[in-house]
Amino acid sequence: MRRIAALLGALLVLCCCGRDVDYVAWLYESMPLPDSLQYPRSYWEENVRKTLEVRERMHWDVPEREFRHFVLPLRVNNETLDDFRMLYADTLCRRVQGMDITAAALEINHWCHEQACYEPSDARTSSPVATVRRGVGRCGEESVLTVAALRAAGIPARQVYTPRWAHTDDNHAWVEVYTDGRWHFMGACEPAPTLDNAWFNAPVSRALLLHTKVYGDYRGPEDVIQRTPCYTEINVIRGYVPARNTVVTVLDGGVPVEGSTVDFKIYNYAEFYTVASYATGADGKASLYTGLGDLLVWARKGERFGFAKASSESVTVCLDHTIGERFSADVDIVPPAENPIPSGATPEQEAANRQRLSEEDAIRGSHPHNNPDADAFVRDHGEQGRRLLELLTAKDRGDVALDVLEDALAFNPVLSARIEIEPLRPFRREVLSSGIASRLHSPEEVFQWVRDSIKLVEGRNPQNLRTAPIVVWRARKADSIGRGIFFVALCRALAFPSRIDPVTGKVQYAEGEVWKDVRFEGQEAAVQGKTGTLLPVFDKDAPVSSPEYYRHFTISGISADGIRLLEYPEGWKWDGDEPLCLETGYYLLTTGTRLQDGSVKARLEFFPVPEAQVNVNVSIRKPEGSLSVIGDFSIPDRLLNAAGRGLFLLAFLSDSGHEPTNHAIRELRSAAAAINKWGRPLALVCENVPETLGEALPGAVRVEDPDGSLLESFAEAGPDGLTLPIIALCDSFGKIYYISKGYNTSLASDLTSIL
Repeated sequence: MRRIAALLGALLVLCCCGRDVDYVAWLYESMPLPDSLQYPRSYWEENVRKTLEVRERMHWDVPEREFRHFVLPLRVNNETLDDFRMLYADTLCRRVQGMDITAAALEINHWCHEQACYEPSDARTSSPVATVRRGVGRCGEESVLTVAALRAAGIPARQVYTPRWAHTDDNHAWVEVYTDGRWHFMGACEPAPTLDNAWFNAPVSRALLLHTKVYGDYRGPEDVIQRTPCYTEINVIRGYVPARNTVVTVLDGGVPVEGSTVDFKIYNYAEFYTVASYATGADGKASLYTGLGDLLVWARKGERFGFAKASSESVTVCLDHTIGERFSADVDIVPPAENPIPSGATPEQEAANRQRLSEEDAIRGSHPHNNPDADAFVRDHGEQGRRLLELLTAKDRGDVALDVLEDALAFNPVLSARIEIEPLRPFRREVLSSGIASRLHSPEEVFQWVRDSIKLVEGRNPQNLRTAPIVVWRARKADSIGRGIFFVALCRALAFPSRIDPVTGKVQYAEGEVWKDVRFEGQEAAVQGKTGTLLPVFDKDAPVSSPEYYRHFTISGISADGIRLLEYPEGWKWDGDEPLCLETGYYLLTTGTRLQDGSVKARLEFFPVPEAQVNVNVSIRKPEGSLSVIGDFSIPDRLLNAAGRGLFLLAFLSDSGHEPTNHAIRELRSAAAAINKWGRPLALVCENVPETLGEALPGAVRVEDPDGSLLESFAEAGPDGLTLPIIALCDSFGKIYYISKGYNTSLASDLTSIL
């Protein structure tokens, strides 16, 4: 019997090995260039073996198509890959052993909540292990962690994005899981008692586009946005809300235009953001399934372009404008109406789930959230090591490896180790030990060496993943993004100041006080571009005197290749006396006023910038009686738990005896009828809820702010000079629509009118 068992075991191993080879080969067929360069074949083989081991162990009823595309791949989106599956697969399988696949999916989300909760951060997506280590992550990182955990247990899962909400200036990512023969959604690291149940059941009903990138050439039932050599981007909007097929016809002089590019755009963060692009056929048509709200469709071919608002199933765009033309246009955008998706959970299930979430918060709080490598570095290098760590972002401090820190300390830590959002790996020690410094004596010579020595491989990185410079050095190949980052890294290693321009994204090096653009396509190393000066002209009665980038306006460059947003720092404000230096070219200034119902009053201003000063009208349209967004702040979980999702009133009150606060309490009592009829919460940040206020407003809830961080966050984001008491109308996305500060005799009438 033992011999038979051994033979059967050997046969199983041989079978699995054969399947390993097949699946590894399949992964390599669609693997983006950075993944094939940065991770050895043994990494993929080891993870495939673990995946097949879990498949045999758990016996989920998973079709081959769903297994291949939604269990096998390690990559979820644009995160750094790690050993999460190898480290946690056994733990997760043990946790859900004996459960059906639906119960297992819900349970794994509880495990994820024990590991991490939401915290906003920068655009780099950390790996699942790093998110567990830090205990926090933004929604993209929480969803990457949850998908990784579900796949590690053999359950098909995918990350779903609304690249931009239609009704508010934000985006969101969550998770879909495949059970019972279909896909269901869940909030990542936000467990609910049932599937298809999350805080965004209402907001998602207002979405215009929901998409996910599926590894490989996926042939499923969903609508396809695009196929690339590495992934299939699918549109899942029709799985959530009623949708329409928005058909765009492009004409020029009344004739259909074949081969023009049509961009479907959603207004968000004060720009019209492209969510999908298509080329028109011989009939001049292109189409996309979208939610039932307004989009902007933009068509272009060569120097000709045009745009129109899409509010129905059919829209015509005429190429009636030419690059260089100066003109303006107003566009009113209305998002889809709200029609929440039913959650299907009973009040008893929700109550039990809330209790469990509280217990999981305690579990997460008991975990050590530190980076052992960073701790060891400080122990070894003391104050010098601590100063180097302070140069890094909080996220980098949470996942930077010891060898990266040692490399940076040994070779001029003043020059930042991070260039953009590429993986941090040691670079300088290995490169400089090659003797290359004795051969390259200027940025121009670095340019020549990189152009001649690094093979350019395009078409294998449609997600624009970043490649670590040391990997480019060893492989002697990269795509254009990786080559640019490598050029900067090599220049810095040789002490030549270089950068990726944070606004334009161009590769540059410094020549004295001048930054020059590196252009690998030409013979010269770099060119100093021609520039002009842009001076804003504001309306005298504009609703804001100092507009803020991404909230009130954005600037984009326009060329025959399309539109590219200039990425100025978040929160940058354009002072009326502050001229802006831009490269000569053709530009679009987009301004917008977001109203409380989610609609937008936008204006598009098109203008050329020559080698001279040019004025541009910065016209921010008035809300005409409707509430508009006047600020935003970061909402902590304790406030969300108290106020729930949607609109709410937020009041910061001083201690009793403070006359302005006493007056605000009287005004809130006077407005009690309107507030109670409105039916949304009043969140009170104070030591104790005043008895008279609690009687008049039974829906009032107290929110603790022991360290003042909530008030500090609100004060930083809200309109100037906040003085207690503060009463504001906000929503769960952190948007501020109305604010009263200090002594306000019209507070009650204001609230009654607004609500």
